[in-house]
Amino acid sequence: MSILKLTKKWVATRLPERPESANKGSFGKVLAVAGSKNYPGAAYLSCAACYRIGAGLVTLVTEEIVKVIVSRKLPEVTFLSPGEILKNINKYDVLLMGPGLGQGNQAVKLFNGLLKNKLPQTVIDGDGLNILSKKGEWWKKLKGEIILTPHPGEMERLTGIPIKEIQSDRVNVAQFFAKKWGKVIVLKGAESIVVSPAGLVFISPFVNPVLATAGTGDILSGIIAGLLAQGLKPLEAASVGVYIHGLAGEMLSEKIGRAGGLASDLLPLIPQSVRKLT
Repeated sequence: MSILKLTKKWVATRLPERPESANKGSFGKVLAVAGSKNYPGAAYLSCAACYRIGAGLVTLVTEEIVKVIVSRKLPEVTFLSPGEILKNINKYDVLLMGPGLGQGNQAVKLFNGLLKNKLPQTVIDGDGLNILSKKGEWWKKLKGEIILTPHPGEMERLTGIPIKEIQSDRVNVAQFFAKKWGKVIVLKGAESIVVSPAGLVFISPFVNPVLATAGTGDILSGIIAGLLAQGLKPLEAASVGVYIHGLAGEMLSEKIGRAGGLASDLLPLIPQSVRKLT
C-alpha cells in the first residue's frame, strides 16, 4: 500500500498553468447542481470556490429562491433551469452535484435523472452522497471519472460501517471502498485522506479545528471541481484541492485563532494560498 503525505513541493508542481494569453474558456466550465431553500449558502460557497481557484465559468442549477440569493452575493455566476441540463451538459467540463441540494422529491428526481446519462468529470458532495446511499449498488450505475467527498457521517451512510469504525481505520476503509466503487474518495476530517481506485493514498498534513464549521466542505468540493475544470486529473485535483483548502485554513487560523471562523472567510484565502505555492 502506497501512502504519501501531501507536501508543498508536490502540490506546487501540479498547479494548473495560467498563460498570459488565456481567456475564460482556457480555464474550464463547471456546472453546479447545488443549493435549496434550506441551504442556499452551500450553492454560493461551492460556486464561489470554483471561481476563487481559477475556473473560467461557473453555472448553477438550483431553485428560484436560491438564484436570487446567490446572484446578489455572486453576480459572476450564471444559471440554468433543471429542464435545460441535459441539452447543455456537454458544454461543461465538470459537473458538481450535491452541496446543499436537499433530499426532497425534486432533488432526488433531478439527481437520479442525471445518473442515467453520460456525465463529464464529476464531483459528488453533501446531499448527492446521501441520495446515492439510498440506491442499491449505485457504483455500478455511476460511470466515468468521479470524485466522492464524504465526511465520516456520509461515509457511514454510503458503507453501512459505523463512524467509530471508520475513524479508527480511515485509510483502510477509504482504500477498500475506492477500489470497490472505482472512484476517487476524499474522506474529510483532520488529515483528510485522498484515495484512488488503484490504492494510492495521499494524506493531508493539516489538522485544524477552524475548518470544523458548516460550509467548509462545500468550499472544498468547489475547489476540486475548479481544478478539474482547469485540466487536472481526478486524483491530482482532489489532492491539490485538499492541500489548498487546508492551507487556507492555516492562514485563517493565523489571523483569528482556532475557533470562530466562517466558511466564507476562506474564499479570499484560496487565491492567496495558491500564491504561497508559486
